[in-house]
Amino acid sequence: MSEAEQAPNRSYHHGDLRNALIQAGREILTEEGSAGLDLRKVARRAGVSHTAPYRHFADKQALLAAIAEDGFRELTEQMRARLEASPPLIEHQLISLGVAYVRFALERPAHMREIFSGLMIERAAYPDLYAASKVAFALIMTTIVAAQERGEIVEAHPTDLVVTVWAMIHGVAMLLLEQQIPGYTDDEAAELLVQQTIQALYTGIRSRTTPRKAGV
Repeated sequence: MSEAEQAPNRSYHHGDLRNALIQAGREILTEEGSAGLDLRKVARRAGVSHTAPYRHFADKQALLAAIAEDGFRELTEQMRARLEASPPLIEHQLISLGVAYVRFALERPAHMREIFSGLMIERAAYPDLYAASKVAFALIMTTIVAAQERGEIVEAHPTDLVVTVWAMIHGVAMLLLEQQIPGYTDDEAAELLVQQTIQALYTGIRSRTTPRKAGV
């Protein structure tokens, strides 16, 4: 019996094959990691012939790039949603961004490792992936610049501040993801750690000419 005949009985509307393959790839990535991902497995999981993935992806790296692009878009959407619900003060906004980032990492561990590993794909070689990663960066940049314009934080180069913020949030996310911080194993504890980390960062970057608001 061929792989196509063994495949699950799935059907997709015209034009949806690419998304179906990405979803199948995400599932396999979660179960087996990038080493266990190949286009034949993806085709079998999606219920299509083993040649079908090549209509959209030249090779495994191209599929991984699409999966990573999908991950960046989802991460950005989650950060934006949290940010829009946050009070308009930079400390709270950074906490909201950090919580969204960490929750994405804990809910999508395989995805998180892949989009930031840099081992299987060269981000700059895939324009759509590169653009999606820049949108996530730009969201933090816009938040930082707006806070500088409001006089809430120091007038350092905004790129330097964004890199610092991202490095701290990503560090917390990966330490939690790899279970390297005992005692922070549930969502509430993880969010508390993000809050403590951002508050320590904010103490260092807040403007010294603007009085700290009560309760902030």
